[in-house]
Amino acid sequence: MAGVVQVYSMVSVEDAVRVAAAGADHVGLMVSQWGLPYTVTPALGRSICKAVRGLARCVMLPITHSPETIVSWAFYVEPDLVQVASYESQMGYEEFARLSEELRGSGFRVIRVIPIGAGGELEAARRYKGVSDILMLDTHGEPPHPLLRGFIGGTGRTHDWSLSRRIRDSVRVPVILAGGLGPDNVAEAIRTVRPWGVDAATSLDLPGSMGRKDLARVISFIERAREAF
Repeated sequence: MAGVVQVYSMVSVEDAVRVAAAGADHVGLMVSQWGLPYTVTPALGRSICKAVRGLARCVMLPITHSPETIVSWAFYVEPDLVQVASYESQMGYEEFARLSEELRGSGFRVIRVIPIGAGGELEAARRYKGVSDILMLDTHGEPPHPLLRGFIGGTGRTHDWSLSRRIRDSVRVPVILAGGLGPDNVAEAIRTVRPWGVDAATSLDLPGSMGRKDLARVISFIERAREAF
């Protein structure tokens, strides 16, 4: 299926169900045990994934660099997809490849995030395409909270879409475009990059809410993405 719309980062069951009912294909959540901004506990993550089952696919982004913890959370939370956003300095290629093999062998699909703007993007995408089901292309830079350093994404900024288009044209795996997308620019992004899917998070938040969604903006994002796809 092309034209996938993914919305992060759910912090309540209510929001997740509303976003799924509005037409999102993927509902994303960040799991942490430490009460970090924009994250949920494994228990709440499990409840969210259960609540949206049949409405949308659930995507878990674990806020840990430990493969053992990621596998443990995946079995407990029961998402459809696991998104790994660790920089290579935190989880090297070989370690990721082993993690991906274990997750995929257990029935989970794996999304690998590639930082755009860090240098070596095309080479990284070509390396990871064989050990990932989906590549996400997200903006390199500082995340919204110091405790989220070491993880790719969450900057709320766009990047050079021509780089993402080159990657999209050179790898034969689905590509999700992320980084600073919202209702105002998603159509242009889709026309420029022609990705398999698009992702938005902070641009769809209620101001100051740390993840609660503005449903009107979510609906607008989905509608404009659908039109462009």
